[in-house]
Amino acid sequence: MQIVTVILIVFSLSWPSLFHPTLQDIVPAPAPVNGSDGGPGTGPTTSSSPSPRSSGSPAQAPDVEVGRHFVADVAPAPALDGGGSGPPPEVVVAPPTPVVEKESESGTVSWCAVRDEFEDCQNFISLLKWTDGYIWKCVQRRTTEECLDAIKNNEADLINLDPGLAYIAFLNYSMKAIANEIYCNHAKSYSSVAVVNRKVCEENHGISVKDFKGRKSCHGGYSTATGWNYPVNYLKGLEDLNRSSDREIVSGFFSSVCAPSEFKGMGECSGCGNDNSSCSTSYHGHLGAFRCLVEELGDIAFTKEDTALLYSLEGPYNKSWSTKSINEFMYLCPQGGCREINGYPGNCIFGTVPANVIMAHNSISSEKRLAVLQTLQNATWVDALYSGKNGNGHLLSSSAQGLAAVKKLTRSYLGLSASISQAIQELNVKEVPATPSTDNPASDVSSATLQVFQQQWLVALFSLLLGIL
Repeated sequence: MQIVTVILIVFSLSWPSLFHPTLQDIVPAPAPVNGSDGGPGTGPTTSSSPSPRSSGSPAQAPDVEVGRHFVADVAPAPALDGGGSGPPPEVVVAPPTPVVEKESESGTVSWCAVRDEFEDCQNFISLLKWTDGYIWKCVQRRTTEECLDAIKNNEADLINLDPGLAYIAFLNYSMKAIANEIYCNHAKSYSSVAVVNRKVCEENHGISVKDFKGRKSCHGGYSTATGWNYPVNYLKGLEDLNRSSDREIVSGFFSSVCAPSEFKGMGECSGCGNDNSSCSTSYHGHLGAFRCLVEELGDIAFTKEDTALLYSLEGPYNKSWSTKSINEFMYLCPQGGCREINGYPGNCIFGTVPANVIMAHNSISSEKRLAVLQTLQNATWVDALYSGKNGNGHLLSSSAQGLAAVKKLTRSYLGLSASISQAIQELNVKEVPATPSTDNPASDVSSATLQVFQQQWLVALFSLLLGIL
């Protein structure tokens, strides 16, 4: 009888371990997959993505509109009660908070104008025929980055972006493309080219980009498609530079670089004039890159195929600095050699770039989006805007001749440009070594095996006891 008593005591002490696993045996549930916003006019998801200055690894953007944070807000799991019995507590999931426009701005469409675009913006919107009762106005900010923040904070609605910056707006600011520019012959894309002085082409008929190593370069803007991303994508293929950042690639190849940035602290300004500590807005954009070449601050300019034609001495939009003839310049082909500048570079390009896009926040309502598109496609405004009065390329490109609604998801529309942007962001990610675990996996396995053996032994002993009784 004493033996039976001892067995019962041992069994009672071991009882909880039979039916209530320890904390180490509980496997945490996988993190929730981030949500995504798939269609026009829907609200944003809650997600986080690295800014252009981030060191986090940029995940590949899905072919959907995404929000600013990758991990959804989830109610914390209830604390474990140490193995008590009873039904689990009910989990209450709060309904998503609807995105509501500010009441005072609900009937307003605000276009964000960067710097000196503001005056032209006011002139342009005065020509619009407003639809559905929306009142249009201009909002001025100092940089594109500030405009993106304004749209995120519901202080503005629209901005026109080059595909490189559009990818950043899509990935980091929960924005989507709603309209794209149309160019000559109904084109919805343009070419990324390099322009150099004719003299260097005549001196070396087989000249290539490699011959410009150690020379000075002009770029329309950091992270822009034509001015930066496409050239960097080409340069990193010339040498084993895949482990370098984009700025290291460019500054390591050229002796000085002029690449103004719309994002604070991201410009490369060693070649932008006397003050190397700042990037002058005088050399911003496609015409700025060409101006940098004309003023001999650089030896090669990365820009659009028609920029030299538009802003040379004979060009329709020539400026006070346009002191050189178009005949003094040529296209530099990536495969080697040069080509006359006539607006049709053929295969003498670094890639085809999708047309610039008008971007809005994912939360824009379908009604407002439709009203915006109807207004922007108004014939009166189009005629006024594209009749030679937009030489500064404000709000829309100087070569734009119309607008069309974007019918694809933003990532699909940006296509190759988005893939190149993503690849360049991955160049800038510093590899973070994994933190070694302090746990001993072998010890965990041994402990779990021992616990299973103990439980099996107790069950067998209990069965034997019942047989004796």
